[in-house]
Amino acid sequence: MQVGNTRNIIGWMLSALPVLALLTSAFKKFTATPEYKAKLEFIDHIPLPVLAVISLLCVVLYLIPKTSNLGFFLMCSYFGGVIAGELVMGEFPLVGIVMSVCLYVGTLLKKPELSGLGI
Repeated sequence: MQVGNTRNIIGWMLSALPVLALLTSAFKKFTATPEYKAKLEFIDHIPLPVLAVISLLCVVLYLIPKTSNLGFFLMCSYFGGVIAGELVMGEFPLVGIVMSVCLYVGTLLKKPELSGLGI
């Protein structure tokens, strides 16, 4: 299915938000301050740099055209973990939900074949 130029541009703009969020999150995890570590104290069994590498891997796979489908599904799973983490911290998972919606809508605008709806 041929995707229109406007639809593709909007898809990339929406997809850029979660990509930038994961890159920022990875940078924060690599350069974690004690306050940031205290905020994420429920993650005591996995080091923060490992989470940073995982998020960077998701972004790289998403941005490479041949592996973008795999990257999309990995980023969806990662943002599911973000939502779960926000709930564990006692917060409303607004950031995780907004980033997930931007990722889903942006990717499905760029690659409508992933939806299975033929839209």
